[in-house]
Amino acid sequence: MKNLFLKKILPLTILLVSFSSYACDCECEGDCSFSGVANGMEFVALVKVIEYSDFLDEEIMGYDGKMPFSMTVEIIKKYKGAESRKQIKIWGDDGAQCRPYIAEFEIGNCYLIAPTRIEKDSELGKQDDYDFFSCWTDYLTVDIDKGIVLGEYSKKRNNITLKEFENELKK
Repeated sequence: MKNLFLKKILPLTILLVSFSSYACDCECEGDCSFSGVANGMEFVALVKVIEYSDFLDEEIMGYDGKMPFSMTVEIIKKYKGAESRKQIKIWGDDGAQCRPYIAEFEIGNCYLIAPTRIEKDSELGKQDDYDFFSCWTDYLTVDIDKGIVLGEYSKKRNNITLKEFENELKK
């Protein structure tokens, strides 16, 4: 009986507890598509991921190697905001935040972003850096060669060209 408990019941219990203890349990109210979120954000830009900058000390289940905790991105084009730096740092999830894991972003790939500025230094990021919020769409993948933005751009559109995006932002 003890052997059955150790082999089957204990792993199942641990699995169920880990699923129910996920810190980000949110629902989005209103228009949480990229276009809806970007309209309310101070900073919107087209960026390219340059490097993973900081790494978590602890292992993340299901991820091999050291999990990146922040990334440095190069601003290709700023659409909105007062940001003047050529490169910025964006912080991700440490396993207990409502942020996407930085490993979701590939080095060398481009993204359309509408991040939130971090107001003060903490173990979760530095003042004037940025982060994303998992409960709404504040970044989208960009196929820069084709000039297409992919993902939940609006409630009715799952992609848009960069030219169309720029025209809509001007409205």
